[in-house]
Amino acid sequence: MVKDMTGKTCVVSGAAGGIGFDVCRKFAEQGANLVMLDVKMDPLEEAAEKIKEEYKNRVLFEQTDLASVDEIRKAIKKSEREIGCMHVLANCAGVSLYGDMLEYTEKSWDISMDVNLKGTFFLSQAVAQNMVDHNVQSGKIISVSSQAGRVGEAGGHAYGASKAGICMLTQTMALDLARYGICCTCVSPGITDTPLFRGYLKNGAAMAGMTPEEFEKSRAEEIPLGRFARTNEIADLICFLASDKSNYITGANINITGGNVNI
Repeated sequence: MVKDMTGKTCVVSGAAGGIGFDVCRKFAEQGANLVMLDVKMDPLEEAAEKIKEEYKNRVLFEQTDLASVDEIRKAIKKSEREIGCMHVLANCAGVSLYGDMLEYTEKSWDISMDVNLKGTFFLSQAVAQNMVDHNVQSGKIISVSSQAGRVGEAGGHAYGASKAGICMLTQTMALDLARYGICCTCVSPGITDTPLFRGYLKNGAAMAGMTPEEFEKSRAEEIPLGRFARTNEIADLICFLASDKSNYITGANINITGGNVNI
């Protein structure tokens, strides 16, 4: 297999599990070094050790709360001292806090916006500055939005708003960073079978008056392809957008929803 990312360094948030971990694996398969970020230290360390053992790549990992701009900047500065320039950022971290509008709390709103939207912007800012400082050619920033940022879902107030924000943020960053040759894109997955989704099933079922099994079946039946996405399928798309094959794609949002959302 040709390793198209040998010598490059890829930063991945939400790296300890779900889509983020599969993205790390895909990058490692392509020969990239990794900077893995996550708020949960034990799962992050375990994930990093798995990558290092399987692929023998250079892997750094930093416990980072994306709700804290200070932690983001410290993590990237520390990584820069240890590994130098960064070529790719995959913003995969996120939280999904659904709830009835009349009962939705300020805390849930703030957490959703701080992690999903503010964290995506300020991590992108920090890594983009690294790319500019090191004169990186064809840098890539890929962010994970959601179909919930394209079409409203019951209870998804802050989640949907934050994910819609990522779509617009991708456009504005693409315009600002084009002068440096940095391409910014985002992907909007449909329902993807992750630990985050399992939590959504429980809460969504309660709101819909269904059992989790009934709710899961009803959501799958909405999808033309008849099933939920797999994390490796989302990671494949992100890996393509991180590669030199996507050097003329910027400002774009790509749906990956099994046909469920086509706008």
